[in-house]
Amino acid sequence: MTLNRKAVVLFSGGLDSMLAIRIMQQQGIELEAFNVRTQFECCKMEASRMAHEFNVPITVVDTGPEYLKLIENPKNGWGKGINPCIDCRAHMFRLGVKFMEQVGASFLVTGEVMGQRPNSQLKHQLRKVELEAGLPGRILRPLSAKFLPPTEPEIEGIVDREKLYGIAGRSRRELIELAEKFNIKDVPQPSTGCRLTEPEYAHRAKEAWEHKEASGDRWHYELLKLGRQLRLPGGQKIVIGRNEKENTELAYLGSRLKGVAYYEPLNFGAPSAVSVAGDSDEVRGFVGGAFLRYAREYPDAPEVQVKTGGADSTFTIPGEPLTDEAIKALML
Repeated sequence: MTLNRKAVVLFSGGLDSMLAIRIMQQQGIELEAFNVRTQFECCKMEASRMAHEFNVPITVVDTGPEYLKLIENPKNGWGKGINPCIDCRAHMFRLGVKFMEQVGASFLVTGEVMGQRPNSQLKHQLRKVELEAGLPGRILRPLSAKFLPPTEPEIEGIVDREKLYGIAGRSRRELIELAEKFNIKDVPQPSTGCRLTEPEYAHRAKEAWEHKEASGDRWHYELLKLGRQLRLPGGQKIVIGRNEKENTELAYLGSRLKGVAYYEPLNFGAPSAVSVAGDSDEVRGFVGGAFLRYAREYPDAPEVQVKTGGADSTFTIPGEPLTDEAIKALML
């Protein structure tokens, strides 16, 4: 594609990508913002609102089903959890390249800062991502450009390299100073990160893969972040809510996931639960015992409603509360 003065900026709504927009706008580059959402973000930044404030049109897309397969079997491996940072970044760039072609832009712009993220933003990793995205020489990183080889837009004079920056490392001091220079008042806090880096979440995901659960299914990945998760002696997994919000989410996921059973106390107060392996007498025994353990009080005949794919039934809990030791022994 012939170079022109239009670019797509990969835009998270964070400070780095806001600065990248301002730097390009100062050079008269026409921009379209492109935001890729993942279900693993711990902090949802307001990308659409911020793009509007910067007078840049924005398109928001989902990562797509292939992204989950990428997580499970990354070409370049995981970071400290199950975070495939290089593969993830390359995937987002490939989506950006497709969008770039659709809107007639000729290069990508990102707010990446060399060395800010050790799993994807070291110099050799930035180059690797370019190659895997199929766009070598056309990914411009204006905040760290002076530490990197000139890109084609710089070489061709479309972008003035002298007006780009040489920022590297994890400190935000220079970024904050640059925000003041560009009169950016609403400076967002750094993102709290990606759920895939969290040790507990990574452990649950790997354990689910071992039991042939979650693979390629976004709703199972949502379930992994919730509740107390127990693996029963028979191999079934149950998830028990810890608060009202999680109980609500379990009810929603229980209606979305195929083959699962959703459990809800009828005549007493207790959490909700989901069984990934469906309903059975063994599961009912453990769910009922857990409900009694977490209930403040319950009647002589505590009843539980079971929902399995549109079919509802009830049962009376047959046993005693599970002990803390029994629950701990099953906890993931």
